[in-house]
Amino acid sequence: MNPPQMQEGWTSRLKAWAAPGGLFLYALLLFGGTAWLQKGLFERDGYFHARFAALMPTQGLSRSFPWTQLSTWREHFCDKEFLYHLAMAPFARIGHDPILGARIFGVLLSVAVLAALYAVLRAHRVRFPAFFTALTLATGGLFIARLGMLRSHVLSMLLLVLGLHFLLQKRWKALLALGFVYAWAYTVPFVLLMTAVPFVLGTWLGGERPDLRLPLAAGAGSVLGLAIHPYTPLTLETFLTYVQVFRLGLQGSAASGFELGNELYPYSWPVFWDIYPLLLILAFALPLTLLLARKRLAPGTLGLGAAALFWFGLTIATPRFAEYSALLVPAAWALVARDLWPLLEASTWWTARRPVRLAAGALALAALVGYHARSLTFYRFYQTQAAPPRHFTGACTWMAANLAPGETVINLYWDDFPELFYDGYRQRFLWGLDPTYSLREDADRAKLLERLRRHQVRLDAEQMKARFHARYLVLRAARAPGYPELRQAPFRVAYEDPTALVVALD
Repeated sequence: MNPPQMQEGWTSRLKAWAAPGGLFLYALLLFGGTAWLQKGLFERDGYFHARFAALMPTQGLSRSFPWTQLSTWREHFCDKEFLYHLAMAPFARIGHDPILGARIFGVLLSVAVLAALYAVLRAHRVRFPAFFTALTLATGGLFIARLGMLRSHVLSMLLLVLGLHFLLQKRWKALLALGFVYAWAYTVPFVLLMTAVPFVLGTWLGGERPDLRLPLAAGAGSVLGLAIHPYTPLTLETFLTYVQVFRLGLQGSAASGFELGNELYPYSWPVFWDIYPLLLILAFALPLTLLLARKRLAPGTLGLGAAALFWFGLTIATPRFAEYSALLVPAAWALVARDLWPLLEASTWWTARRPVRLAAGALALAALVGYHARSLTFYRFYQTQAAPPRHFTGACTWMAANLAPGETVINLYWDDFPELFYDGYRQRFLWGLDPTYSLREDADRAKLLERLRRHQVRLDAEQMKARFHARYLVLRAARAPGYPELRQAPFRVAYEDPTALVVALD
């Protein structure tokens, strides 16, 4: 190859990678800048994952988790996100503060999800794969925030993207292996199976004989992963616990008597539109397009469209699954555009009018940028006002100096546990991460603790000492005014700073 040809080859490669390279660099700067500049975490569970990953070398595969005394985890702990924590562990030991390395790991994982989606779309001959990959970042600000969280669902997103590739290629053996990995990596091990079933149904509606090996392999791999697991047989109990979590979430806090994470409760349509406008537009337009153009679409496209609509339906029921629908809906549109593109190329009206093509491209790009800019306004709120610094650093330092190691401290709010575990891992607390674990461990005490938290009954020091075997209570300072009795005898404020207080049950 002579020099002019070599130069032309390098130029074509640079042009080909300009769009994806720019997208990945932008994502790296977006998530990296957020991780570097933010004072705290929008999703507080990240503190738990960072500390747990840092403790893995000493904790090992222990099946006890004494940090939650009112929980099934106390004596029957199962790390349902084992591979996620294992991958984070080397990063969490960078420096003296685990959150630094955990953030580095989170940024790399977020960018890896986008890179994997681009690679899959490109492998399946999608035109403009960088555009459709970037489209996910325009679906809504909360999706960007969820993609940047220090939580295992980001690893699940990466695995699901790989699963899409195997589904489209009908590689059932790869799905079997990936299902096994899923059971070791994520809370809900059957995400791949839940995707494969509507995918195969969609291909069948497209006129293709359903390949039942795909869902069977995905499901069998997950079951095998649960059976052959570092925490077997506790893996089954953990899965049943999460079934109960979603059941309670669908009932709502009024019916269940417990307030779970906000991500589990369905949005009203106005709120859904405010958070995910482009996702709603794309999702509602997708079934009509699939129906009208079904004869020109490949069976795999119809399969992916059916899977995307399945996850969108679950997102309507509980926003917990938005990370999947925000990935699959744009991916389905990418395959639809791929299959329908030959119609445009065969149209003389389209090929002969370059200004029309340029205008259409500019309009699509403007819509992408506009919806992404709108999403960033929400994302900025999540990562600033909704991401305060840690609340319990001073309180945990006081407890470490004044309480016996391993002494139990009452935490009225289960969502305070990730920070308490991060800064106060020398102590023990009552409940954490999700009240369902406490409900399964001791329903009577869990319900009492929830009534105390809601202030449906007045806090009684003697009752709390007797029922929870603790001498102290820790609380955010901002929540303390809701419990005025804490500043009255027999309670005594033993420590207080602007963000938290420790109360003695004297």
